[in-house]
Amino acid sequence: MRLSDWQRRRSSIGLTPLIDVVFLLLIFFMLASTFLKFSAVSISGARSGGTSGNLSEIALIQIRGTEDIRINGKTVALKGVLPQIDELIAKGVTRAVIQPAQKATVQDLVKVLEVAKASELKSVVVVQ
Repeated sequence: MRLSDWQRRRSSIGLTPLIDVVFLLLIFFMLASTFLKFSAVSISGARSGGTSGNLSEIALIQIRGTEDIRINGKTVALKGVLPQIDELIAKGVTRAVIQPAQKATVQDLVKVLEVAKASELKSVVVVQ
């Protein structure tokens, strides 16, 4: 037996099976995850110029915090936003401008937008 003829065989890892496994995992997670269809809330940005509207038809909703919401200067809890908007709609308000403060969270804005969507307002504009 010759010891000099013995060579150490270098093992190599094939990339083809690794790529196949990664591809199968990708397909699995794409099919296993759920993509929910969220109901869209249409938000239009404020436009400069345009038609001049009657200011009595517009409600100003200021979001200052989680439970600090003001509608036309009147402080309202989140539960009272929809009745207050309905009361303003009965007085002839058709549009609303939502102005979140810097300390207001995105969740606060979304909650108020959901309430505005549930009301009979014709348009809702979010301004900074």
